[in-house]
Amino acid sequence: MAVEKQNKNGRLKLKQDLAKGSFETLYILYGEEAYLREYYLRQLRKKVVDETFADFNLIELDGKTLTLESLTEAVDSYPAMSERKLVIVTDFNIYAPPASFGDQLIDLLSDLPDYVCLVFYFDILEAKPDKRTKMYKLLEKKACTAEFARLEEKELIERLERRARELNCIISDEDAAYMIFLCGTSLTNLMGEIEKAAAHCTTGEIKRYNIDAVCSPVLDAVVFDLTDAIAAGKFEKAVALVGDLLRLKNNEVVIFTTIMRHIQRLYAAKICAETRGGDRYLAEMIGSKSPFYAKKIQSAARRLPLPVLRRAASLCARTDSELKGSAVDRQKLIELTLLDIAAEVKGATS
Repeated sequence: MAVEKQNKNGRLKLKQDLAKGSFETLYILYGEEAYLREYYLRQLRKKVVDETFADFNLIELDGKTLTLESLTEAVDSYPAMSERKLVIVTDFNIYAPPASFGDQLIDLLSDLPDYVCLVFYFDILEAKPDKRTKMYKLLEKKACTAEFARLEEKELIERLERRARELNCIISDEDAAYMIFLCGTSLTNLMGEIEKAAAHCTTGEIKRYNIDAVCSPVLDAVVFDLTDAIAAGKFEKAVALVGDLLRLKNNEVVIFTTIMRHIQRLYAAKICAETRGGDRYLAEMIGSKSPFYAKKIQSAARRLPLPVLRRAASLCARTDSELKGSAVDRQKLIELTLLDIAAEVKGATS
């Protein structure tokens, strides 16, 4: 069974366990979608442990200071006035534990008592499963492993629409997709942004102007506006957007890397259009499965000739190398590169 399928089944199994109130002895929760990861951890706290006796039956351990002795004591001690106890270990690398744990950790996890629900929770630490290890093979048999990866656009739209209804508003599929484009794919961030848009809304329907008025754009969305400004011959606006990004404490190299990646995607979209590649080919070329983003990148690419995009990609590659080299005025170098690209656009369209 593929790891992706296992992880998907792990999320489903965890959801079913919470609904039934019947729990495994070992869970592993990880993944970059913090909103869902935190939600399911809260649900485990709520469902496994009676709040009245939480002081006795909820043990939380920091993975950075965890010892075999502290974990063994937490697991072996009986619950008080309850059938179960919950032990949560945060940011401990269970897939590659310190050598001091030896095989004793494997022995402990192989024979967990029925009254314990042990959770290894990856918050800041990244989980890196290694199929070659004995620990991985044990966890594959013993643990319910739930990975919370970033959701696809369709799932994000559904969650935004659901949250809008909870806030006594509605939002269309198209405007929800626009919010995802503008604010990014982090569900944690999107839940906060839709609350802002709902508070700004006076008609009961969240529209694009509500989103534009109060929602904070991610770097990729600002760079999209920046390149659109260059394509429209508005060089001053493009430079002003760079200045805005720098005032928000964005690093010059990060800003330019995003600009370069966007130019490369425009170039890829143009090639795809000229070779009549399909949607799947375009998604592979631009590295995005979002239909909304694909339409926007196609629309933007149509306004620029292929030789201009080829030259812009070359200019970006040169500047990227210079930015990472000796001490230079990075802002000035970015602005000069944008000026060169703007000149290429003007020369091709005049």
